Amino acid sequence: MLRDKMISDWAKVELNSSRGQRQFLEAVEHFLRKPERLARRIRAKAQEFTVASDFPQNAVDAIAKFHQIDEPDLGWEQVFEVIDFTQSNKNGFEILDVGSGLSFRAIKPGEKAEVYKVSGEVIQVSFDLYGGALGWSKVWFDDQEYWKIEDTAREFRAKWYANKAQAHYDLLSASRPDNDVSWQGSANDTKAVRDAETINYACAEILSDLSGLGYEVSPGAGFVIVAPVQLWARLRNALNISAQNNSESQINFNVSLAVTTRLKNQGLTQADTTHYLVCLPGRKLKSGLRMDLTILSEPDILAYAETVAGWGRYGAAVGEVKQLRRCAIS
Repeated sequence: MLRDKMISDWAKVELNSSRGQRQFLEAVEHFLRKPERLARRIRAKAQEFTVASDFPQNAVDAIAKFHQIDEPDLGWEQVFEVIDFTQSNKNGFEILDVGSGLSFRAIKPGEKAEVYKVSGEVIQVSFDLYGGALGWSKVWFDDQEYWKIEDTAREFRAKWYANKAQAHYDLLSASRPDNDVSWQGSANDTKAVRDAETINYACAEILSDLSGLGYEVSPGAGFVIVAPVQLWARLRNALNISAQNNSESQINFNVSLAVTTRLKNQGLTQADTTHYLVCLPGRKLKSGLRMDLTILSEPDILAYAETVAGWGRYGAAVGEVKQLRRCAIS
């Protein structure tokens, strides 16, 4: 399978002029942002159709091309309302009436995000600065070992999206106790039936709790299950139960599924592969983007290298933990 290229023709790269350097950095920035843009575009196109046979040929071709690059984990975007502040001059945003919630912050620019508790009538979610750097030896350019440059950029790109995703999944993971909702149903039921009953119970609990807080949320609201990849097939079976299967139980709510490898226990001390989260998205689950991944560069004369740094600013918060439930599978 072909891998996406950062530069289609390296012979055209010219780093001896300011114009050539600027064009090169623009190409690097485009390469680093490419998976996120393409993933969103493909998902938006796919949502127009219901089954594979509905796809026109151009959509099929686009999806085939999409799978030639590394897809970032953007499942968290199905849960958080992502607000674009890139054209603003704000250093954060506010969420009103937060009784109990969580946010994250970087202790210093570039450090790992740390989750902390928030509460109050108004909470301020700050836009912290995250980033990192990579060094490209000028020998690689001299010897035309361009694959080393692209592999390094690809690793940096994967780490950027992984860190951003992990910060958001950590918010979700830390929001609810590990044994929030017990496995519903009876011992005589199949796993799929019991999982369906558990999902129904979690959705109903969320609606009930939020109604008591004055939220206007109807039973027709859309829910998102965030699950570890180990439970992917199992939960898909639960969601596919229908009356046509002569089952005594089926999903009563509008539920979609997002899978990830990044869920943890509530203490954030280890991976959690035996629970999943039922989420009512949006509302007070918010993420703000202040600055897209931006590339800066300067030569390192002591190392005969080109140092390229990528920086971005974002912040997020779970303003209402009652929008979430963690469910057991046994």
